[in-house]
Amino acid sequence: MTISLNCLPQNLDNPTCNDYIAQTPLPAWMPVLDYLQQTFDLPDGNWEKIPLGANALFSLGDEVIVKLVPPNWRRQGDKEILVTPLLEGKLSLQTPRLLGSGEIDGWVFIISSRLHGTLLADIWPSLALEEKLAIMLQTGQLMRELGSVEFDSDIAIKVNWPDYIQKLIADCMARHQRRKMPEVLLAQVMPYLEQAGDFARADELRFIHMDIHPWNLMAKQEQGLWKLSGLLDFGDAIVGNSDRLEILTPMIFMAQGHPLLLKALLQAYGGIEDISTAELQRQLTAYMLIRPDSDVTFCMQQVPASGPRDSWEQVAEQMFPL
Repeated sequence: MTISLNCLPQNLDNPTCNDYIAQTPLPAWMPVLDYLQQTFDLPDGNWEKIPLGANALFSLGDEVIVKLVPPNWRRQGDKEILVTPLLEGKLSLQTPRLLGSGEIDGWVFIISSRLHGTLLADIWPSLALEEKLAIMLQTGQLMRELGSVEFDSDIAIKVNWPDYIQKLIADCMARHQRRKMPEVLLAQVMPYLEQAGDFARADELRFIHMDIHPWNLMAKQEQGLWKLSGLLDFGDAIVGNSDRLEILTPMIFMAQGHPLLLKALLQAYGGIEDISTAELQRQLTAYMLIRPDSDVTFCMQQVPASGPRDSWEQVAEQMFPL
């Protein structure tokens, strides 16, 4: 469904688009939201703007979420539309149900069911270690389930692994420079990646969510303990050949350098072959450097420094103390 309402802006560069989404109040979005509510026979209720993520996100009561993805990040919207029905009913956690999709004024819209619960990011810092360990075990199981999801051989999000990795390597330096990576580390990026040459080794094709972190996980309390209940946001998903891109994000943003949490995640996942600690650290750090859209400085801030970080070897030991 392609619709023209002439009410969403066009040809915005990325910074201007970010500002527009963040600063534009709810009334300016209402022509689009009212149209979607009527066209898709959505329930009555009050719209609210949700100030999360890069895209424009809105809730309608407790049951419906609408995401508006600008042309700048269209691929994310297209992936959401493809992956949401692919994962429905396939995991131990709930995932949104796709209620409608299409394009308005060049922006992709995605209408989905709203998952109930609490965003894990809102509670993660306050949880006791025992609860975090239990959630890391759940996360490891989730990664195992995602790796077993079946898909068509010609699915649109499948990548050609050698070409995909080469492009990530080719693109990463400009991003690191743009995001002001410290010069001492910036100069070591390409030599480090060259030394980690086998990190691109291709295993069997698998579904990769790639963005499993507390802002994309929902949780509920059961008998006084917090447990994972839902998984969100499929805009970074691919079908590719390495699970390192899957385990990387929860290691950084959930384990945050805690050895017990890292080990719980890997224990529950169970997909790591016999490999030395140094080798796994090297692989994970290499993937951190080339992951699409990765802000490595922000990633490093998730793990408290326990010593100098003047080389990627030092960074690897601190980020992934297995």
